[in-house]
Amino acid sequence: MAPVTRRSPTTLASIIALAVVAWVLGSLQPVRAAPAAPTAAECAQVLERWAVDPKAVVKSLVDQCKTMAAAGESFAPTPALPAVPPMDLAALDPCSTGSAANNVLCWGPWAGLSPAGGGAAPTVAASELRLPDERPELADQLTPGVDPVGPLVSCAPGTPCGFATVVAGPTSSDAPAATEFARIDLAADGKSFVIRRLDGSVIASVPAMGTVFLPRNDGYDGLRATGRTDDEQSRLIARVVRGDDGEIILAADIWGHGSRTGGPVNSGYFAWGVATSQAGLDALNAGNVSATFTGPMSVDNATTATMTLNFGSNPNWSGTWVNPAYAFSAGGTVTGADLISTPGQFSANVVAGESLVQGALVGEAGNRGVAHLIDVTLAGQGLVRDVGLLREVAPAGPQP
Repeated sequence: MAPVTRRSPTTLASIIALAVVAWVLGSLQPVRAAPAAPTAAECAQVLERWAVDPKAVVKSLVDQCKTMAAAGESFAPTPALPAVPPMDLAALDPCSTGSAANNVLCWGPWAGLSPAGGGAAPTVAASELRLPDERPELADQLTPGVDPVGPLVSCAPGTPCGFATVVAGPTSSDAPAATEFARIDLAADGKSFVIRRLDGSVIASVPAMGTVFLPRNDGYDGLRATGRTDDEQSRLIARVVRGDDGEIILAADIWGHGSRTGGPVNSGYFAWGVATSQAGLDALNAGNVSATFTGPMSVDNATTATMTLNFGSNPNWSGTWVNPAYAFSAGGTVTGADLISTPGQFSANVVAGESLVQGALVGEAGNRGVAHLIDVTLAGQGLVRDVGLLREVAPAGPQP
């Protein structure tokens, strides 16, 4: 029999101690923290970038943000993206470069949402602009005592109808004298738009812009649409109301389009909808309905407008516009879906012969609104030009 080797108590204790240390060290695996959920502001940036370039954002992050949006998370508009290393600027954030002032994707939402994008507006040749006060064709129509005709063509019942401002550069707003009015045609899916100016020229967005719809807590959805083709870029930032089929019924706020390489850039605000159908108008007139509409203007959203439309055998309207710096009232006639002011119904502080309100009833019962423009000269205040979308105040009882 082989001799039995006996270990001393000291040696055995050392072996046990070493084994315990090895077990403890082996069990200490790195602790990995679960990734934090993105914030609402981060999701707004993620979804907007994904709309422009689906490959620019990790799919799992996009899916997480979509899930948050579907659950009713409200994403506030985001500020400009932070600066990134030069290698990434062109692909990821054109707003971080020195040419941001020439880029239509680099202006912020309207003043009530967040500060507008910085940078001076690029110089645009005067020949490219047609200012609203250069409208000799309206001279007779704006004479006191003569029912005026709007500068923009009327809106046929059941057809798309929109009012827009146009300024040079990417800032969306300018002095009233440098602001002109135009028609806007908006695709029902929000992927494209066309601005039709008074001089007959057209500003068309790039086709098939990427769109992101985000929930809001004010009865609207938020629409962010961006796209680029070659050296041109287009953008919409808007409040929208959509139908059960997902198509846009009402929309308002910011549009922009222009060159990324130094060519013309234009932008502005808009109010858009589909003019109420003839059947809807007939029902309102047959019921002698009075409907009230209210909401903020878009160029200066500190202005709140309220309009009442009275239907029946002699349809008419009246309205007020209240701003911290001024207030005025107006009224006029309703013909089909069209609204137009009459000089004798302006308040005393309005220079009636130089002023006009034009609009249209848009939408159907349950989602009606008024899209309109104001082009008024106020005593002591000067010229005011704006566009706005007003929503119907919920009436008591059933409506046609």
